[in-house]
Amino acid sequence: MSFAPLPIKTVRQLFIFSVGIFGVLLADSPLTFHPQFKSHTYSSGSIHHFTNSGLTTIHVFGLGASKSEGPFSISGIFNFTTAKNFDAHSTFFNPELNIEMKRSYLEDDDIWFETSDLKIDYQLPTISASFGKYSQSWGQGHSSLILSNNSPSFPQGGFSWLISNSLKLEYFLGSLSSQMVDSSSNNLYNNMGRRETYYARSIAGHRFIWEPNSSFTFNAIETVIFGDRSIDIHYLLPFVPFWSMQHYIGDIDNVQMCGEIIWHMKTNWDIYGSLFVDEWRPEWTFDAKNRNWFGYQLGGLGNNIFRPNDRLRIEYTWTDHRIYRHDFPINDAYSYGYSLGFWAGPHAEEYYLSYQLDIKSVNISTYLSNVKRGELTDQMVLDQYNDVIYERFSGKTESRFIASIMGEKRIINENIKIKIGVEWIDWNNPGFNPTTPSYTGTNLSKLSFYFGISAQNNIEFN
Repeated sequence: MSFAPLPIKTVRQLFIFSVGIFGVLLADSPLTFHPQFKSHTYSSGSIHHFTNSGLTTIHVFGLGASKSEGPFSISGIFNFTTAKNFDAHSTFFNPELNIEMKRSYLEDDDIWFETSDLKIDYQLPTISASFGKYSQSWGQGHSSLILSNNSPSFPQGGFSWLISNSLKLEYFLGSLSSQMVDSSSNNLYNNMGRRETYYARSIAGHRFIWEPNSSFTFNAIETVIFGDRSIDIHYLLPFVPFWSMQHYIGDIDNVQMCGEIIWHMKTNWDIYGSLFVDEWRPEWTFDAKNRNWFGYQLGGLGNNIFRPNDRLRIEYTWTDHRIYRHDFPINDAYSYGYSLGFWAGPHAEEYYLSYQLDIKSVNISTYLSNVKRGELTDQMVLDQYNDVIYERFSGKTESRFIASIMGEKRIINENIKIKIGVEWIDWNNPGFNPTTPSYTGTNLSKLSFYFGISAQNNIEFN
């Protein structure tokens, strides 16, 4: 028995009908505003400055909004942050905080900065698209090797497609902030004032997620950083390897690859491993002089380990000094000076352990972090492309150990959250700048108590 193909008009009507039915099934929501306030106080400054003592305060005033209707949803937030006794340079060695820009108050040492995020989503059963300015994170670890949320959000657009029951494709194209001054255009407004402008730096990425069974997940990720242009048609092809496309246009861009395996060992344990590849020359793989520009990560994430709803993570991350940076600095894998991947950047490593549990409606979280990083000079970039061997951590370094425990509880209809805790910090050479390395002459140990309060209230417009 054979069937005649449906006319194009009928197919189009069926598609529109199915989209409409799917939109009805999705719950619409009213326009909702989310005014919020957060206040953080650190008795000895925690890791927000480089001295033994000195109270640090950070206050955040925010206004968010969200709305969904059928397959469309939109959400966004504006945050204004003001900080006292805060060294902005500390954020480059802080996985929890980043700054897109900062300003100083007139006749005051305090600083302020602001951020805005927006995301528009269109969701269908097997494909979704998004556009806006938001963070993108790919990876199972506490901090991904290739694309983490430790850097500031950036404008981007992309899609996700469930190709089959076991295979999914994700793709995006985004605009980064190079912070490299374009001297050819900074006189554009010379008659009315002067402002620095920066060279364009862009990123494209695609990821294939394959789940052949319930025990394993395989992720294959590729990104390309390209400078001095916002869009390149060569990287608008989600199914074509960026590695070959950048060879096609002259080998001028920075292609990075990452493979990840996640073993769902039990119902409550995931064991994962990631290998990041910035450059590899197979014939030199086992030679002392090589082009193995790698980073790797091994970890485990467990739930319900010692008691119901607890969460345990163990992780080790290692990065070569040659990754993330490029022969042409415009192609560095950075935005606003922050690494797009591992938060401590290249030439670094971290041992990390965290544990969370709930006790009588109080969320207890504790973690240990032992991190070290080394120098990243311009000469090291030149040497790596000339295959000059550099002994790891042979120059000036910075290391830091943190032991932290925090307790958090929601009160008053869960609209207000209170958090208290304490941190012990051992810090060798705080304030270290890897690109212009030197010894600061300081080693510090300090106990820093923390108190935080946050409040949020939703205002709906039906």
